[in-house]
Amino acid sequence: MRRQRRSRPGPTSVRPPDVADYQQPNTEPNPNPPPETTASPENAGAQVSSVRLPEDDPARQARQRGLDWARRIELGTVVVAAVVGLAGLWYSNVQTQQANEQMRQANQQARDDRTLAKEGQITDRYTAAVGNLGEDKIDVRLGGIYALQRIMKDSHRDQPTIANVLAAYIRTHADKPSEKGQDVSADVHAALAVLATRDTAYDDTFAPVLRSVWLPRVELGPTQVVRQSENGEERMLRIGGGARLGSVNLNGAHLAGAGLSNAYLVGADLRQADLRGADLRGADLRGAHLGDADLRGANLARAGVRGANFRGADLRDAKLEYNQLDSALTDATTKLPSGCAGSLGPVPPNCTAGGGPSSPGYG
Repeated sequence: MRRQRRSRPGPTSVRPPDVADYQQPNTEPNPNPPPETTASPENAGAQVSSVRLPEDDPARQARQRGLDWARRIELGTVVVAAVVGLAGLWYSNVQTQQANEQMRQANQQARDDRTLAKEGQITDRYTAAVGNLGEDKIDVRLGGIYALQRIMKDSHRDQPTIANVLAAYIRTHADKPSEKGQDVSADVHAALAVLATRDTAYDDTFAPVLRSVWLPRVELGPTQVVRQSENGEERMLRIGGGARLGSVNLNGAHLAGAGLSNAYLVGADLRQADLRGADLRGADLRGAHLGDADLRGANLARAGVRGANFRGADLRDAKLEYNQLDSALTDATTKLPSGCAGSLGPVPPNCTAGGGPSSPGYG
């Protein structure tokens, strides 16, 4: 084996000592010290700017930034809570409205069901009542007539239909004189009374049509009943008003001796009607058509006849108020009681004092 030779380190280079290394430091005071600087505003600003303030402390700034974030988080939490609260209130309001709407619909449905049930009951009652009108027994027919009257009061919208049924019943059952001169049958009188005492506010376009009916001596004036007083004495009490037959068509009707006192007959068609001996005291005949009507012996005291047509009417022996026909329509064919057509002179024996145009209630 060959031996490796070890390399020897060469001699190190040594720097020769310098003269300055042997010089001693100068400790003597400097005879010419540098001038001291005075604290001028410019120097003060430079010194202040060179001094680090507490706000510029990085740690303080970090803490400040932490506080700012904490406040932001707190504020955000408050805003989110407020938004959630408002959303809750809105949702609660929507739920309440939906519940109220559902309740309203349920109530409406219940009302509709009750109305439908009531209408069904009224229909059944109406069908049964009309069926009774065709029965042979008069008692059954009377029951049907009064059942219709009850339905007419319970259901006002059905009044025109029921009134038409009753008018048709009267026309078909009083189309000829009764046998042996008898008075009007009880069922016809009941139907006429129901028709005459109805509430005309619910008539709509209905107007009774009773052409050529035979209703002699029928009583449709105010009724009288007997009432027991507290001291045991009986006295007559007048109840009810006159018949409400406005615009009724009684053309050619036979109403001799009929009781129509205080009846409402405004615009009624009474042409060629037989009204001999009829009681028309206080009746409202304004605008009625009585052309060619037979009014002989009729009592027209206090009757309102303004605008009524009496052309061709026979008023001989009728009881009139003095000058009562001054506001009515007459012509040469009108047969008047002697002396009642004048406006001057004494009151004739067959006339009652007081003018018709100024009668109470008719202006």
